[in-house]
Amino acid sequence: MHRVLEGIVRNKRVASAYLFVGPPAAGKLEDALAFAEQLGCRKLDLLRVAPSGASLKIDQVREVQRSIRYGPSAGDRLCVIVERADEMTAEAAGAFLKTLEEPPAKVVFILLVEREDRIFPTIASRCQKIIFGETVRPWQARPEFAGFYDELKQAGRKSVVELFGLSARLEKEKERLEELLYDLAFFAREELGSSAAAGVLLAAVKNLKKKANLKLTLDVMCLELGEAWAGIILETPH
Repeated sequence: MHRVLEGIVRNKRVASAYLFVGPPAAGKLEDALAFAEQLGCRKLDLLRVAPSGASLKIDQVREVQRSIRYGPSAGDRLCVIVERADEMTAEAAGAFLKTLEEPPAKVVFILLVEREDRIFPTIASRCQKIIFGETVRPWQARPEFAGFYDELKQAGRKSVVELFGLSARLEKEKERLEELLYDLAFFAREELGSSAAAGVLLAAVKNLKKKANLKLTLDVMCLELGEAWAGIILETPH
């Protein structure tokens, strides 16, 4: 767990809201969960909120407001972890700000963002900021992504129709697509030794964060992966 969070737990000087700022691989969510546990938050009193679709909407904020009204029910504190908090709609941010201005007793908010400048300044100003750096961890294959690893390996041998088929399968993974593409980028670089393929995958993530068309982005990405791997296959001595 982040050393600042360890100090907060040790000194028992807990703020009502925290802003965890750092890249996707920095371990923000893992530390948020560990921090909540160290604060005495039981599973029953742990709320995790993430954007529904492209953004975090006001209905989700209102649901949080209803859930925290009476504070913790099982442990010392009730913790609300807001993933991708920078993707709130303006309406949701306004409602959330009111909650931060008058937080219920023993309720702790933990907002996770990649960059501070992407969140409303009025919300950021009411949070204690914790900066996370990129955590260097050995990449480990994830069994649930095994099929996609195999498809990535074969991308250079696939026809255009097959590459579009891969795109369609990825499109169905909307709930975890960003996580999957990051993992495939690590796989391409660490296991397959292709920085070019990793770059294609990361570029797609960047475009999706900019709200690019999902199907078009994935179609182009898969075609570029096919070209990248085809070049490697042709250059490999037999």
